[in-house]
Amino acid sequence: MTELPWHREALRELLADRERLPHAVLVQGRDGIGKLDFARALAGGALCEAPRGGLACGECPSCHWFSQGNHPDFREIVPEAAQEEEEGAEAEAPKSEKAKSVFVKIEQIRDIADFISLTTHRAGYRVLLIHPAEAMLPAAANALLKTLEEPPPHTMIVLVSGQPARLLPTIRSRCRAVTLVPPPRAEALAWLREQGVEGAESALSTAGGAPLLARDLAQPDETAMRKKILDELARGVGDVPGFAATLEKGSLGRFLFWMQTWVHDLVRIRVAGSARHHVEYLKALQARARGADLEALLALDRELAEARRLESHPLNARLAAEHLLMAYNRALRPPDGLA
Repeated sequence: MTELPWHREALRELLADRERLPHAVLVQGRDGIGKLDFARALAGGALCEAPRGGLACGECPSCHWFSQGNHPDFREIVPEAAQEEEEGAEAEAPKSEKAKSVFVKIEQIRDIADFISLTTHRAGYRVLLIHPAEAMLPAAANALLKTLEEPPPHTMIVLVSGQPARLLPTIRSRCRAVTLVPPPRAEALAWLREQGVEGAESALSTAGGAPLLARDLAQPDETAMRKKILDELARGVGDVPGFAATLEKGSLGRFLFWMQTWVHDLVRIRVAGSARHHVEYLKALQARARGADLEALLALDRELAEARRLESHPLNARLAAEHLLMAYNRALRPPDGLA
């Protein structure tokens, strides 16, 4: 596992004293900055048998097993639906088959009881990684809390969360919090260019400075979806049902992302006169913002944030999009005297 360059200092700090590694770490921060990459690099460093400057050497037997995904002292817990997606299941499940859960269940926490309690295979550390931690159901969170209250020796539990406020306060209080932030723009751009990302500057601006998100947003399918959605928002959505009908359940998350960043730019133009995410649409943003109701835009932003929080739930994509697009049109054309 190769750590991202902007994470190395924080990783070295955490891994410096291998005899006193924290028993629980909460890796938190915004999407697209590599929280999961950081957590896996932390796990690899804790398990490494010949660390270099605190970081994993990448060459010892432990590092080899970890890179192959079969280290006996490492477990990773994700919701069933996320596990299926990571494994790249090609065929859709039969309609009669029960849908995979988007939550971490208590059974998943209970299943690692032996892993937590037994002696490690390599006489070193064991690491349990759970992500996203806010996906734990209450019973699962309470079961994990018992382990956090009486942590076994040489055990590190790593939680990854983009919404740490949704975790139990008693869980947060028992973890060392590591808050990750985006790297400096120059460092992020250098990394994106090393990854072969075309239009790195535009992609990074669109992603609000988050490099991994910028890399994903620069993919051809993503740029095509962005153009389709932003062109419609720039015009003012004339046929709400017709446009909403073009959105499938699988594209709802990206629709919400693009719409929310567009609304953010409208608010910024009304308040500060500048855009952050979609600068190439500046003239259209200025035209739309000129007569828009600022309070209605802020209310729409709150609705979009809530919709994004619930996007993994079985929402009807078309109806959700219709509701938000109608709210958008109302915000652009407020009653006389309220703009």
